[in-house]
Amino acid sequence: MLISIVLKLVSPTVKTLPGFLGRANYAATLARLGEFDPALAQRIHDSDGPKPLTCSSLLNLQGGAKGITVSPEMPVQVRITGLIPEVSALLTRALIEQPPETWELEDHRFLVQEVICDPAQHVWSGRTSYELLAAAQLTRFEEPDRQVTLEFVSPTAFKSKEMTVPVPLPGLVFGSLVERWNAFSPLTLSPEMRRYGEEVMAISRYRLESRPVVAKDGGQRIGGVGHVTYRALSGDRYWLGLMNMLADFALYGGVGSQTATGMGQARRRR
Repeated sequence: MLISIVLKLVSPTVKTLPGFLGRANYAATLARLGEFDPALAQRIHDSDGPKPLTCSSLLNLQGGAKGITVSPEMPVQVRITGLIPEVSALLTRALIEQPPETWELEDHRFLVQEVICDPAQHVWSGRTSYELLAAAQLTRFEEPDRQVTLEFVSPTAFKSKEMTVPVPLPGLVFGSLVERWNAFSPLTLSPEMRRYGEEVMAISRYRLESRPVVAKDGGQRIGGVGHVTYRALSGDRYWLGLMNMLADFALYGGVGSQTATGMGQARRRR
């Protein structure tokens, strides 16, 4: 099962926090999961490679160099996604079935106002499965869309040839998505999707800006935020289906590097 859960939070006081809270939300998520299954929370923390969850910074409020100020009059939102059944089930138990009363970010305790897992209530939430995502695109009778638009709501960057690339180029985006899909899904896709993105897909429209994220070591990571429309210049039904399926998967899997700690939060826009 894939799941995306949005927490609506209210600060009881006015408080200025760091401008990016992705790592703090990751810590809060592991702490909550650890209350229900300490062993699984520790395995997630200790695991190398892609994590089976993603955690956002504040979805509806962007911070700057001077930080971000929250207040009782301004509810904020964070999001957590699960990418494997074990993690998704634990998130369901710890956040939906037994919702927390508070959520602590950078030693500041927010009140949990609402927990949402319904796309009709919040476009960044929902639940599905790898099988349903695949069936929706690969078994449809209509011709697949030749273009998809992705919204990158948090800084998105990629590691390529020992460099950090802060621009969501087609090969990097769909290469990242297919790698994350194959890391967690029972259905394996062709890794050639990366090459398809590099050689066959083009950017037809975009609105992007660069934005810094302070890393754990105090350095800065630069990522792109905004909207990009990707268009396949050619391709048969299979490759177009994969492109559309991975675009739908972006809501849950995230894109690029550091998705567990707030970067690469993305979704398809229709």
